[in-house]
Amino acid sequence: MQRGFKTKLMLIMGIFSIALTLSVSLVNQHRWKDNLITNYMREVSLVEDIIVNAVSDADKAFQMLDSDIEKKMKEYSDRLLEKYRENPNVASWDYQALKNEFGGMDVYIIDDTQTILYSSFAKDIGLNFREKDGTLGPFARILRDRLNGNQFVADGLDQETNTGKLKKFSYVPTPDHKYLIELGLYLEDNPIFKSFNFLEVINKLKEKYCYIHDITVFTTSGKAIGKPGEDGKSLLVADENRPFFEKAVREKTIQEVKRTLNGDPITYRYVPYTIQFETDVAKHTDHRIIEIVYNEKELNNQLKQNNQIFLLQLLATIACALMVSYIITRLVARPMYLASHDLLTGLSNRAVFENSLTSSIEKNKKKGRKTGLLHIDLDNFKKINDTLGHEAGDYFLKEVGGRIRSVVHDPDDITARLGGDEFVVILNNITDENTASEVALQLIQELQRPIEIKGTDVIKDFNITASIGIALAPDHAQDADELYNCADQALYHAKRTGKNTFSVYSENIPG
Repeated sequence: MQRGFKTKLMLIMGIFSIALTLSVSLVNQHRWKDNLITNYMREVSLVEDIIVNAVSDADKAFQMLDSDIEKKMKEYSDRLLEKYRENPNVASWDYQALKNEFGGMDVYIIDDTQTILYSSFAKDIGLNFREKDGTLGPFARILRDRLNGNQFVADGLDQETNTGKLKKFSYVPTPDHKYLIELGLYLEDNPIFKSFNFLEVINKLKEKYCYIHDITVFTTSGKAIGKPGEDGKSLLVADENRPFFEKAVREKTIQEVKRTLNGDPITYRYVPYTIQFETDVAKHTDHRIIEIVYNEKELNNQLKQNNQIFLLQLLATIACALMVSYIITRLVARPMYLASHDLLTGLSNRAVFENSLTSSIEKNKKKGRKTGLLHIDLDNFKKINDTLGHEAGDYFLKEVGGRIRSVVHDPDDITARLGGDEFVVILNNITDENTASEVALQLIQELQRPIEIKGTDVIKDFNITASIGIALAPDHAQDADELYNCADQALYHAKRTGKNTFSVYSENIPG
């Protein structure tokens, strides 16, 4: 019985320790996970700020220091307009000679279909800026408006469509609005570009942060700045991401889309950025969209490692908690057991019996059930102690306790030893006295089986029998003391009527 009590106590403490450890560990693991994600998002925000600042610095540098180039573009554009007035037959112009005359600036002639008809840069001849279906995209609309306007416009950083190289472009319409004259100048060798090269910043960020897969700066038309595609032409926004890109352009808010690359999750973030030029003239390059591609593999690996560390720590903590529970159980189990059990038989003691009887009567009364009390006394037990000694008597009582426990199967019932050869049973799930009588009869029969001590069947040789008194609440009594007294009276009535029997309390039993 003590072993069973220790097992139950250790099980309870173990479950409590595991539950407490698991709760604390889950809170810590959740905190660690949040910290990882927070740090990741903080670095994402930092990278975005660095890129925006790098692009902004480059644009500001060109805005402040690129006035000489724009003046030359304006001067050359005016000379081309004068040439057009003298000879509007643009097909007859020597474009290579014009390029040499204008210090290496390429010359383009664009018509009202947004097509390059003539140019010193042969690769761009025939290039049409409309969408594939012939509709006017954002850049084609800008060209149309500039053709119909009357202003000279010089854009900032841009990219040549067929080479992907950085170039600065300017535009001016012919007086008859038949053509748009475009000039283009490469910027890679420009000292301003070398001083404020945001492309180098991008490469350094990609080297520093392993989770950054790629960074690209796009114009609002979806054409990358400073980055050619695999075909050597200007890199364009991926078709599958085009809706998110255009939403970022339209709403000027950050857009995000999840994709996979080689089976690994990646995130595309489109960050809008506007250049603040001190002019009212609309420029194609006034707005940028920065595409940052994050490889979430590193974050997922860190989260996976975090989970592994969590599991190892959890297992170690649970092991320690169970060990502590075991030690505590060893320390407190016996005192707790002795406080509630009879040391000899393992049955409940008198204190537990008294509390249990009061509690049973109250609970069963609320549920409309009866409480049965069986008061058991062993007849002629003193002969064992007098003849075979107290050690034999203790062995006999221990065996009796085990037999009583074997008869009472219901886990809600209580078996107890009050002292000496006096035992009690509290029955909690009975409907009438017949059920209690059946249990009493089984106990008497069980206690009549032979018990051999030192070669002697003490049951037979010493005529050991059991007398049992039965009382029910609320039939015979309303409280614990009264019920015990009724069962005690019934017990002595059984002894007077011949022993080895049971008696149910009745008011007619003589006191």
